[in-house]
Amino acid sequence: MIRCLIVDDELPARKELRFLLQQLKDIEVIGEAAYGFEAIELNRKLKPDVIFLDIHMPKMSGIEVAEKIIKEGYVPLIIFVTAFEEFAVEAFEVNAIDYLLKPTAKERLEKSIKRVSYMIYETKNISYGKQIENLINTFNSHKQNKVSKISIYSNGKLIPVDPSEIVYATVEERNTLIISTKGIFEFNNTLSQLEEKLNYQNFFRTHKSFLINLDFIEEIVPWFNSTYLIELKNVEEKIPVSRSKIKDFRIIMNIS
Repeated sequence: MIRCLIVDDELPARKELRFLLQQLKDIEVIGEAAYGFEAIELNRKLKPDVIFLDIHMPKMSGIEVAEKIIKEGYVPLIIFVTAFEEFAVEAFEVNAIDYLLKPTAKERLEKSIKRVSYMIYETKNISYGKQIENLINTFNSHKQNKVSKISIYSNGKLIPVDPSEIVYATVEERNTLIISTKGIFEFNNTLSQLEEKLNYQNFFRTHKSFLINLDFIEEIVPWFNSTYLIELKNVEEKIPVSRSKIKDFRIIMNIS
């Protein structure tokens, strides 16, 4: 029986993966974690055979979680999960570490589990530690090259916007809008794609329709159901924090 731990900050994603895993033979989901520190604690306590680890999480990314797990000594097999292919796929393939793209396909998950089974029962995980260290080094190298500008078309011209100038981004009538100190611009891709480009910047997805720059927060106002409304500098609109994001937001903002 392969014992699995699921780590993802989005509840729907955890539910979907759990549902798919429960349909496979000799698989047991022994726990779920919504953020990095919880994942590290559950790894210590439960000692899973494999962790399905989301790469893009607030406060502590999946790569940072893997780094801390390696330093602690007990290292399960790690299958990284991401909604964005880009550079990640090449890194995974080169280092023989498996990955899953969201949304997860059942056939791809089955292939991944077979790979895990082989590593556990045949290779005895001999070279895995070195492989995952190589992968982490690849990601950290990529992190050094984070986005410095986002160029946006406006009136037939390209306007370079520094991430530090972005106050927040939102979705209106299926259009992604960037509200910046230079003005309001339409972004030609989804809010999730913008979030990924700003992954290593000081941004937080408070809601499915809002991505905010934490540096522009002026006040945090308690709202109903233990949620919050965020007031940003020089912005009239109050930004909601959805219930699914409350725990991570409290951690990031050190709200006790």
